[in-house]
Amino acid sequence: MEYDITQDYITVGNARPGQEIQNIQFIVSHDTGNPGSTAYANRNYFENTDPTASAHTFIDDRHVLEIIPLNEKAWHVRYNVDADNQRYGEDANDAAIGVELCYGGNIDFEESYKRYVWYHAYLVDRFDLNPSEDIVAHSTLDPSRRSDPQNALNRHGISWNDFIDDVQTAYERYFNGNEDISEPAVKGASVDLPVQRGDTGQFVKEIQQDFIKAGFNFPIHGADGSFGPETERAVMRFQRAYNLTIDGLVGPQTLDKLKEAVNSSSRVDEFPLPNTTLQRGDTGPEVSQLQRALKEINFDPQMIDGSYGPLTEDAVTRFQSMYYALENDGIYGPNTRRYIQLELDN
Repeated sequence: MEYDITQDYITVGNARPGQEIQNIQFIVSHDTGNPGSTAYANRNYFENTDPTASAHTFIDDRHVLEIIPLNEKAWHVRYNVDADNQRYGEDANDAAIGVELCYGGNIDFEESYKRYVWYHAYLVDRFDLNPSEDIVAHSTLDPSRRSDPQNALNRHGISWNDFIDDVQTAYERYFNGNEDISEPAVKGASVDLPVQRGDTGQFVKEIQQDFIKAGFNFPIHGADGSFGPETERAVMRFQRAYNLTIDGLVGPQTLDKLKEAVNSSSRVDEFPLPNTTLQRGDTGPEVSQLQRALKEINFDPQMIDGSYGPLTEDAVTRFQSMYYALENDGIYGPNTRRYIQLELDN
């Protein structure tokens, strides 16, 4: 085999229940979420701490380390999520192998990733699985709490589709006898960080999809895989909302905050609308909120200055004139707020 598999099993206990898996139906791909933590560091943690969580295999730049036998259950996905049941008819802990990618710190990511890809191909061959159907990200099964393994992969410009393609290629080369493939496509990195204007590809598309999930829309082009002016503006709005450096580049900090926002139940509202009545002569931060929202939906008040003057009144009146249900009085109230919110959500 291309890489040695080290079997150094932890003691049966909370982390290793010792219960048999009847039939392996899929693989759940994880990352450790703990940069710099090696395969053996994770093994020692589960052995010595014995938590009620675990995974079968941890992979770094030196080891493919199985800490729980593949014919036994590991606790690597919460039982009270139902995406695994909907996809495969079984809970992940009862029917899947959990594989963890170690990354960050002094770990050589390229070497770790090669082993991670190869081991998935090995499992595909051993259990007669289909990479495109039978490998699922932890983030897909538990999206409200988890962002792995994209958390680690995206830092190196690797999209989920890149990863699945790499596994398929590794399977063809190492386990399906296709000698025409000289190297597995474990490069993966279609775009290096930072991602910026002019970049294209699947990784860009996945980032755009994450921005949309976080509430930052692309009304003209959508998630088209092309980092153009619309994407750059959305990135800058996101950076402003989350108090990041506003440069329009998706680097490590912006990417980390984006993953956090996608998986957070308390996202920042990009254009919060005031819950009060405003009219000409009013001033303050709530007027600025209204002015930003009007500008976003193309009713530009020309100045975001916190002052409800004739230009802001005119912008509100022009917006109201679009709807028969609104009185064209230039006053921002509950009904006008409702329709502005509808425009922002579309």
